Amino acid sequence: MKIITTILILIAFSIILTWSPWLGENEIHDKVLREKGRIDGTIDKKGNLVCDYEVIRFPFGRFVASCEGGWYVTFWGKIF
Repeated sequence: MKIITTILILIAFSIILTWSPWLGENEIHDKVLREKGRIDGTIDKKGNLVCDYEVIRFPFGRFVASCEGGWYVTFWGKIF
């Protein structure tokens, strides 16, 4: 019985991490735009937005893509 309970807890924990409900799309969008917008060319040298990001649900985080590239944001908030 303890093994089944442990397995069910691990499965539930994995599902929650995969889903990552605490990662709000607007917050992730704004964080990536602030930190990476000028690096990947989404914002030009004058500060104008060239193209906007789209946040896509991805296992264990989010994928944030623009016409200039994409970034993966982990469930703990690190941008790769």
